[in-house]
Amino acid sequence: MHRRICILSVLILAFLAACGRNESVEPAPPGSSAAAVPPEKAVVHWRSFGSWDEATIEAAARAEMIIFPMEHCFSPESEGVLGELHRLNPDIRIVGYRSMMSVLTLYPDTVYLRRVLPYVLDYYYAVRDDWAWTTTQDTVLIWRDIVMLDPIVNGGLNTGLIDRMVDLIAEYQDRTGGAVDGIMHDYFMYDAYLNPTVRESMTGDVDFDEDGVRHEDDADERALFYEWQKEYARAIRARLGDDFIQIGNGRPPQEDAGLAGLMNGIFYELYPNNPWYGTDRTGLLRLLENHRPGYLRPALGRTWSVCTNEKGTVSANNLFCLLSSLLAGCMYTELQGTYVFLGWTLDVAPGAPLGETAVEGAMDSILTVRRPFRNGEVRISFLPSGRREDAVFQAAE
Repeated sequence: MHRRICILSVLILAFLAACGRNESVEPAPPGSSAAAVPPEKAVVHWRSFGSWDEATIEAAARAEMIIFPMEHCFSPESEGVLGELHRLNPDIRIVGYRSMMSVLTLYPDTVYLRRVLPYVLDYYYAVRDDWAWTTTQDTVLIWRDIVMLDPIVNGGLNTGLIDRMVDLIAEYQDRTGGAVDGIMHDYFMYDAYLNPTVRESMTGDVDFDEDGVRHEDDADERALFYEWQKEYARAIRARLGDDFIQIGNGRPPQEDAGLAGLMNGIFYELYPNNPWYGTDRTGLLRLLENHRPGYLRPALGRTWSVCTNEKGTVSANNLFCLLSSLLAGCMYTELQGTYVFLGWTLDVAPGAPLGETAVEGAMDSILTVRRPFRNGEVRISFLPSGRREDAVFQAAE
């Protein structure tokens, strides 16, 4: 059968070089984990880690990066765990997970918060006057008990809200001696997403700029809504520096080069198709395209993307995440149903990469993506439907 490179594949091959090649060839800057032997790991644990035992901490320390909730990173009760992680792996990077445009309704036990999670309490009061309200003065909820913040004031960007949010992060960085190396934004939106079940319980319309036009019908308002998010990322960069890692979740950083240029990594939730890309093939090709040179901004000598899937299994999605990360040169994490770290189950030792990723074949037949490593080859093949045919690490004979 005649084999040809599809147009999208040609683009990928032309631009592919961002993550994996630099890490394996050029020396890493001081204090960077960029020279780690693949596969590179990231821990995603969106809960308290105060109960982690010694074995869990040791397993987590094998990662290049750990994403924890920001409030737990800044908790006095976390100092022991974070200190042990840094002792075991001085190059590990701690990134704080932060809901971008929302705030939880206040916990009833503020005494507990002040002692254990003071960032939650301080953040709540910092943004208390920035809640979004519907046209009937009902709170705008993203999810149950999670209030959306209003990014628009007097027809323009609510820069005061940005200042308060960035000031608080900087204050806690100073207070904790730099407990976090970056922030994971959850998540970027072109327009306001409200969970449908929550939206049904709300009265009135969403109208951030209060011009009488509903948010979903107001293109100018949606443009301001999206621009506020970029301005927030710019403010963090200006205040906390070029090597403060910013990782973006959501569709926009995967599609908008202007936003991606402000990010140092993309969080691929429910990789490969969450829920915008219909096939596994499309998801992988998007991953490769997003890791072309110049799309993401390096920090600490590299980019910091993570492939993850909360519906992971060892034989299916987790393995596909791992193999995809090797093809793109980013990180992967293992999940078995929730964003809680349960340890590692996959064991692949490819060694250093020996060449670039190649895309062979055609969309209407078999398309194969492969990359050679010292100990074998990563190979993922797709059927014409875009469904996976094969996803393996073939050890060298």
